[in-house]
Amino acid sequence: MNRLTAISGLGGKGPACFLVESAGKRLLLDFGEGPQPGLLPDIDSIGRIDALILSHQHADHLGALRFRARIGDPPVFASAYVGRALSPPAQTLPLQGRSTVEGIAVATGRSGHAPGGVWLHLAIGDGLLYMGDNCGESPLYADDAPPSAATLILDASYGAYDDSLSDCEAALDALIAKPGRLLLPLPAQGRGPEIALHLLRRGVAVYLDEDNRKVVAALLQAEPTFIRAEARADLARLLTEGAAAPDAAKVVLVSPATAKSELAQRLIAMPDVRVVFTGYTPPGTPAGELLDSGRAQFLRWNIHPRLRDNAALVRGVGARQVMPAFGEAAKARAAWNAAFAPARVLLDAGCDL
Repeated sequence: MNRLTAISGLGGKGPACFLVESAGKRLLLDFGEGPQPGLLPDIDSIGRIDALILSHQHADHLGALRFRARIGDPPVFASAYVGRALSPPAQTLPLQGRSTVEGIAVATGRSGHAPGGVWLHLAIGDGLLYMGDNCGESPLYADDAPPSAATLILDASYGAYDDSLSDCEAALDALIAKPGRLLLPLPAQGRGPEIALHLLRRGVAVYLDEDNRKVVAALLQAEPTFIRAEARADLARLLTEGAAAPDAAKVVLVSPATAKSELAQRLIAMPDVRVVFTGYTPPGTPAGELLDSGRAQFLRWNIHPRLRDNAALVRGVGARQVMPAFGEAAKARAAWNAAFAPARVLLDAGCDL
């Protein structure tokens, strides 16, 4: 039996957790928590796992690792960048290459979403492709075209949204042109360095908090292949040419994206500082409260694929059945059905492979 089951991550924004069963082996693709604090998969429904494979290091994809003992304490596989941050370190998957996990051939490629992020292709049935989170527009993180697969778990976080990153850049530039300073709370392991790179190239005085500076430094020390070659020199400039203090910057980047940091709270209290969120803001966090109150505004910065990107992916890999993960099915079902046809859109928990 070859079977795929969405433990979590299907139907809406939730923690990534997908069970694959083949030839008597049970593999788990990601094991996340969030994006709301404390939101977990139904761990007790998973059972004993032979191996856990991670796509990248964001909490909604690996935040449940502390519960690994409840699924049999399986070995963990991840890219070197992701794996060395874990305790104990994970077994290494290449950014671009082939491996074998529990007798199953696994191909990996760069996902364009976050440091060390990969998509996963499992040689099961006519091929299972799990994109994790991915993006083909990143000015910083490189991405690879995946191979053919009959079954595709794609990143549908944006639903039917179809604007380009260039549109996001123009909207941010327009905000910067207005009087006052901007505060952007965002994840350092992801869009933080991307937006900082954009601001540097526009000649905008930008301040990076300690977390963002640490990630930029880590990117410069890490495997060069997951960073676009043309971005490396500018990344180094961020550490030497960025504003020395928040008060000297037009734009301040702080982590985490929930705006919980002391620096974020200090700047939020200043009336001349405009607060801008560029990604998902979980309810019940300071970020959600700031948006609800009108103190902050939302301006998307693409780190996930647009509808057109996903439609091209479905055609490109020849998928016959598509599981749109992390997106609001109630809002986007009709758009997905139209864009992915003739592939069958899977909105139930599982399917045969």
